[in-house]
Amino acid sequence: MPPSQTSARARLLVVFLGDDACARELASAAQRIPRELRAQAAELAFLLEGDEGAATPPVLEEFAAREPNVRVRRDARGRGHGGKRKVAFEYALSHEFDAVCVLEPDARFAPEHLGQLWQAFEAGAEFVCAAAPGGGFERTLHNLVLDLDVLDYAAPFRLISARVLRRIPFHLNEDGRGFDTQILMQCRALGVRTSAVALAVARDAKFPLLHSLALALGYRAHQLHLTRRGEYLVDHDIHYSLKHHPSSSHMQVLEAIRPGALVLDLGCSQGLLAAPLREKGVRVVGVDVGPPERVSPSLERYWQRDLEQPLEIPEQRVFDYVVCSDVIEHVIHRPELLRSVRRYLKPDGRLLISTPNIAIWFYRLSLLVGRFEYGPRGVLDETHVHLFTRATFRREVENAAFRIVRERVTALPFEIVFESTGRSALVRGLANTYHALARLWPEMFAYQFLLEAEVGTLLEREQGAKHVASR
Repeated sequence: MPPSQTSARARLLVVFLGDDACARELASAAQRIPRELRAQAAELAFLLEGDEGAATPPVLEEFAAREPNVRVRRDARGRGHGGKRKVAFEYALSHEFDAVCVLEPDARFAPEHLGQLWQAFEAGAEFVCAAAPGGGFERTLHNLVLDLDVLDYAAPFRLISARVLRRIPFHLNEDGRGFDTQILMQCRALGVRTSAVALAVARDAKFPLLHSLALALGYRAHQLHLTRRGEYLVDHDIHYSLKHHPSSSHMQVLEAIRPGALVLDLGCSQGLLAAPLREKGVRVVGVDVGPPERVSPSLERYWQRDLEQPLEIPEQRVFDYVVCSDVIEHVIHRPELLRSVRRYLKPDGRLLISTPNIAIWFYRLSLLVGRFEYGPRGVLDETHVHLFTRATFRREVENAAFRIVRERVTALPFEIVFESTGRSALVRGLANTYHALARLWPEMFAYQFLLEAEVGTLLEREQGAKHVASR
């Protein structure tokens, strides 16, 4: 649930980092937080270096006696800048806080202005960063590499939602100062925008500009599948989105379906194709394992079914098209699924089925260097149970008594790789060029294959025609 809907109950954790030697400075920094916000915060925690059994500095004991929500905790691991924040984030998640802010007793932080970050969170922002004056060159370089509009990469004064932390593998980030840059890139990968609050805080003199830029370039290499970095494999919750480029499987499926048709979409996910098909006057019946409340209202009907089981739905053999868009690679019992298609397809109906190409050039190169890693999406989606080449995919469909009448191929999903809206002329031009190459040599360059097929047995087609005529 977004913070804007839960502001009355949101639980804020404020963590102060330091050691016994700076206990007085820590207490002073905590007192600079406005009293109203101190009272509203669920907990003010002092995370001190040292063994758990060590005595609490008297100045912090006195402060805790006056403030009922103050806790003093120890961390003996002696981690660096990022490592200490990992401990704070883990603590926030394990104790079910809604947001966490990590502070240190120096000029890079302005505790008296924490309320401004909190107000942005209550207004709906999930990641709020203070922006110090200056840093134009550093900011420009990073934004150019990452295609972002972040005001300050160096500022460590931040407030972040626990919902975001649960979906990014921050524990895989480095323990050094690059941690903050990696958090920004993880939020970028997740699609969480950074909300900036301009504050007169000191610039961070220890910000490692070259190292931070190297991390940004490493993130871009991960996006291009040149490397695979676990820290950027974030949890999108819903993994699938509509691809808008004309060469994508989604757009080619939409183009293949004639206006006014009746479509059965097997494995429809949240019903991505329903809304654009409805604009063509097409009615769509969806089938998937997910709960009905998560599917598009543009679906005419939805049946919650596990496609690993024989498909039984209260529908007749009346569908002009059955769509299996990027589904078959998720299914163990593939022949049974394809037999189910024939039960609901009209005699002259068409199957539209797509799957990724495991033999695409970059996976061939990956195997040459000994790399074959699954991830949250793409050809090596960790939920895929069977992978296809062009030949094996065609054979799978033909063995199920279908006759292939047309084959289409797709380009690499550049709009996803570059996290583009699909309107970029550069991205569209790149996709068009690549699509032409994929048509010339599909086995090597096609990202996906899309087959259009009809029922291949004459007897079954005749029986289907009689069944439809008798209704």
